[in-house]
Amino acid sequence: MSILKIAWRSIQHRGLGSLLTVISMALGVMMVVSVLSINGLVSRSFRNNSSFGYDLIVGARGGGTQLTLSSVFFLGRAIETIPYEYYLAFCDKETRSKEFRNSIAYRGNEEQFRALEALNAVRMAPGSAGWGAIAEGLATDFLNRHQTAFMQIDERGLFSNYVNFAVPILLGDTYQIENSDAYFKVCATNRDYFDKLTLGEGKKFELASGRFFDNDDSEVGYFGCVMGALVAKTSGKKVGDQIKVTHGIPGESGAHIHDQLFTITGILAPTGTPNDRVVFANMEGFYLINDHVKPVVESTGINLRPDRDEAKSLADEGTKPGVELSDEELSTVRLPVEQRELTALLVSVFDEEGFGLAAQYLQQPIEQGNLASTLNWSKFRPLQAQTSAQCVNPVQEVMRLFVYFVEPAKWILLALTTLICVVSGLSILVGIYNSMSQRQHEIAVMRALGARRSHVMLIMLTEAIMLALAGGLIGWLGGRALNVALSPIVERQTGVPVRFWDFAPAEPVFAVLSPLLGNSDFASRLVKFQMSPELLLIPGLIILAVLVGVYPAISAYRTDVAKSLGK
Repeated sequence: MSILKIAWRSIQHRGLGSLLTVISMALGVMMVVSVLSINGLVSRSFRNNSSFGYDLIVGARGGGTQLTLSSVFFLGRAIETIPYEYYLAFCDKETRSKEFRNSIAYRGNEEQFRALEALNAVRMAPGSAGWGAIAEGLATDFLNRHQTAFMQIDERGLFSNYVNFAVPILLGDTYQIENSDAYFKVCATNRDYFDKLTLGEGKKFELASGRFFDNDDSEVGYFGCVMGALVAKTSGKKVGDQIKVTHGIPGESGAHIHDQLFTITGILAPTGTPNDRVVFANMEGFYLINDHVKPVVESTGINLRPDRDEAKSLADEGTKPGVELSDEELSTVRLPVEQRELTALLVSVFDEEGFGLAAQYLQQPIEQGNLASTLNWSKFRPLQAQTSAQCVNPVQEVMRLFVYFVEPAKWILLALTTLICVVSGLSILVGIYNSMSQRQHEIAVMRALGARRSHVMLIMLTEAIMLALAGGLIGWLGGRALNVALSPIVERQTGVPVRFWDFAPAEPVFAVLSPLLGNSDFASRLVKFQMSPELLLIPGLIILAVLVGVYPAISAYRTDVAKSLGK
């Protein structure tokens, strides 16, 4: 009879004990597989998505990590809001001119501003001669008396020369699935989010169906939205459906559903990023929801909340030029600049050399409060407006998060699961060794029939290896099944799907041996070699089985044939 058959018969003879040993080993391996694959896939997603083609995040003062998690990964809560003018500091002259003309300050002095523009045109015209001096004097006198929007209305942004683009986002609302406790974050932004940001390695956003909303959409007005793949899958919504968003987090104090309907214009193709679990709403429509309007300073006595009735009243008074009285057109009234706010700005820095010097240069003046100077153009400032901001590098923040939190947690979990495997291995040792007293006669008979000591020893080792491999295989399959079971939770929280055949990402698994390998070429190649840590499980289990099976095997090797046959 072969060694494998003898070892298998021995395992069958100790059926219950062998089964419990296999189950114990399987549980340990299952946990190791699940920790390695889920942690590895989520970590890889975080690293890959720590930059979507932008270099800096500008937001309200607070924790840099919190700002990064809320703005990049849509996790946690936003710290505070910053004024809309901070965004305009990164914009070109055309964008700023358009936005500033949609302001309380400009509309309140529009006739004077137009007269001043005409005076400046006269002053700059060729051959103006004496008229130019007169116009310049009138313009100077006007500016001395009206220090509001005109000083910056036709100028480029303070930092516009240093950036490729800046994308504004506003967070705080959620979309709750009907008749369910599940909800997803809502991110208000503009079309630039889809046109200018990337998904890592230059990959652009793609749609599974529909289209992206436009900033001024001819079909749905300002109330269009794009759903992430996971949100659409969970909710069952499709292009053309309408949804309502919830102010705040469902179930918390003050949370309530807005009456305004947003029309789904498109559904994103799966990206494997946090974008899959977000609803992207047109920022212009988002601002028109009453709870999102920042009240202006009380001393002005002005209330420009864009309610339907109040917008009609403002249109009648001529303070909203060009706005008709129909309900459809009233829905296109844009919120004045002074009453807008943002959660963060995603800024791509112009850096031809690629050394990151421009990003480093911008961080200092922003942190020192230079952006606050952009608030001086209007006296109609919102109550409690932020006068300072922070500027963080998302890559640095994510790496810091990994170094101080994610990696230590991963190693703690791996240590615990490895300990379970070791304990399971010891149960193999205990099981085989405890059976030795019952098997001494059996071993003596095999020896008397011609089996050599080495064969007996090999049978013990084979038995230990078979138990370990059986537990390992069942545990590996169980770990895969556990990943599939946990995938909806992981995907909802991180945006990363975990499928049955998704192995843990490759890592330099032999890097820990570098102090022992020296400086040879072979050592350097081995240290740089990468493979999935899961592939080390089978060799590791075999080594563990051999180690725990050595002592029972030696005991079997030393069995006294004559003494055991005499029992």
